[in-house]
Amino acid sequence: MKRKINITFLLLVVIALSFTLSACTGSAASTASGWAGLTTDEDTAYIAFNAQVVAVNLTNGTERWRFPAEPDSKITFYADPALTEDGRLIVGGYDNVLYSINTDTGQGGPIFDGSGGRYIGGSLVASEMIFAPSADHNLYALNLNGQEVWHFETGEPLWAKPAIDQECSCIFVPSMDHKVHALDVITGRLIWESDDLGGAIVGTPAISDDDVVYVGTFNKELVALEAGNGREIWRFGTQDWVWSGPTLDDDTLYFGDLSGTFYAVNRQNGVSKWQIQPGGAIVGKPLVTEENIYFGTENGSLIALDKNGSILWNQPYQSEFHHGPVMDGDAILATTSDPETLLIAIDPSGVQKWSFTLVK
Repeated sequence: MKRKINITFLLLVVIALSFTLSACTGSAASTASGWAGLTTDEDTAYIAFNAQVVAVNLTNGTERWRFPAEPDSKITFYADPALTEDGRLIVGGYDNVLYSINTDTGQGGPIFDGSGGRYIGGSLVASEMIFAPSADHNLYALNLNGQEVWHFETGEPLWAKPAIDQECSCIFVPSMDHKVHALDVITGRLIWESDDLGGAIVGTPAISDDDVVYVGTFNKELVALEAGNGREIWRFGTQDWVWSGPTLDDDTLYFGDLSGTFYAVNRQNGVSKWQIQPGGAIVGKPLVTEENIYFGTENGSLIALDKNGSILWNQPYQSEFHHGPVMDGDAILATTSDPETLLIAIDPSGVQKWSFTLVK
């Protein structure tokens, strides 16, 4: 029997969640020191990792600040930070608290403590509001001062950042209850919810310009839904669980699964264009540029493909990649689970520019 990496069990052990997924059998779990969230602005990367959020200068990889300045054993961060237009960073903690941090100074503190569960998925800042998904099953909609406007409860924990469609003023909430929930942004009213898709959804949906929502599931599928009513359009079967949401580029959806298979799928009809298996579970969302595709694997490889699926380069590292790479200027940025190489900056040809070490 082939080895299946149970990434969910790994994360549950790491963050000590009581929620258990028992559907996976014949697995061998590996270990990891943490799960690094990442976001960037023009000159700084913000990394949420274990007990601190760290700001890193993108010019040379030097540290700007940490929050809190000294680690607090009661706080752990896994969720991607989110930037506001007024220069703040919103990030959820494992202590059930949402924090606001000044991006210039690194000073900050709690902004909302009404959640009854941990923050695993990143918050979405949009429409002058903060949308924070919680493991207590609720999406919390807050104003920018952290005051609750409304909340919506689903059937299971929320581990994924939601997606918003400004044209319909609706927000799409993926849940571990096997459903996507479409809500009114202003009121939180349920517009529709999908049928049971057969597996948990922990990745952010992709939304096309012609109003189709695409989600990956733990039912080993990518599913296309009509944005207006949640009706299923097509399903595409994969080799294993799809952890992240897909990246949409023109008419192609790019994504990976936990078997290490990477897919290119026609978004119109759900037909495979090509697939490859370079090795190692693929957890993070791929980065797609005008010419190429970049993604990391749990066995420590950063990989670049052209859009025909040919491997351009495959760079090995001594750590695991759980977060998809992001592009900032001419640098590709990737976080690992290792404090010694917490953030790596490489150029599009695969040459490392610098790396950031989280010194204790």
